[in-house]
Amino acid sequence: KKKQFGFKAVIRQNGKELTLACLGDEPYHDVCERYVKNADWLLSEAFCLHSKKDLFHPYEKCHSTAYDAGIVAKELNVKNLLLYHTEDSDLENRSVKYTAEAKQNFDGNIFVPSDLEVIRLL
Repeated sequence: KKKQFGFKAVIRQNGKELTLACLGDEPYHDVCERYVKNADWLLSEAFCLHSKKDLFHPYEKCHSTAYDAGIVAKELNVKNLLLYHTEDSDLENRSVKYTAEAKQNFDGNIFVPSDLEVIRLL
């Protein structure tokens, strides 16, 4: 129902490609596959842990879980998965828990940044 965005950039200094796909505030849509497949970075909302879906009801709100994001990242062969738009009931353990859940399906790099955290892309 909402547009999903991304871009591809080639860094002149080292020739590396940076492909970034941002799914926005809802789960991945198949229509975006040709843009997201093999991306260097996938930014995916992960509203809550799959293990807490009965508490937070992500699917009723058109959201996904960390588990779901891991499945999408694996299926689309992305290199790095960044999870955002998460519930904040356990900020102290959020990164560890969301990473562990996404890792059940995805063996690439997973990032769950805190507010204002800087992540080096290349």
